[in-house]
Amino acid sequence: MNAWRQLEARQRRLISIAGLVLVLALTYVWIWEPLAEARQAERERIAQQQALLNWLEAVAPLAQRLRSSSRPSPDSGERSLLGLADETARAAGLAGAMARIEPTGDGEVRVWLEGADFVAVMGWLESFSRSRPVQVSQLQVDRAGADGQVNVRVTLVSNA
Repeated sequence: MNAWRQLEARQRRLISIAGLVLVLALTYVWIWEPLAEARQAERERIAQQQALLNWLEAVAPLAQRLRSSSRPSPDSGERSLLGLADETARAAGLAGAMARIEPTGDGEVRVWLEGADFVAVMGWLESFSRSRPVQVSQLQVDRAGADGQVNVRVTLVSNA
């Protein structure tokens, strides 16, 4: 405190102003700016979610129309659900993502896909259940490393 008292009034005033400016600058950099950035990121996330919701609402009538107009075709013959699931997944371009496929019971098959394209997986499940007497009984979808890539575990049940 002796050093402070030995300074002239003008020097003390300048140091006080510099300290105040420093406190304001640190407050801005450490508190205000991160909050503003987080707020902007949240606004962008909300806008993306709203765009997705709008798209889903726009295609919902089409999905309902397709679902009501589709009739399962009994052309599966004597093929097993395991074989049908494997064949249709490969035809949908999911062969590279197929990690495992196994029967889990009478008329049930569990399929594991890793790093699969989300749109391709949903398209496969929709077309498979529309063209065959099959239902999805369990579905677990987790985000994979890249955008649009997912890890999927799905259990398919035969309705035949």
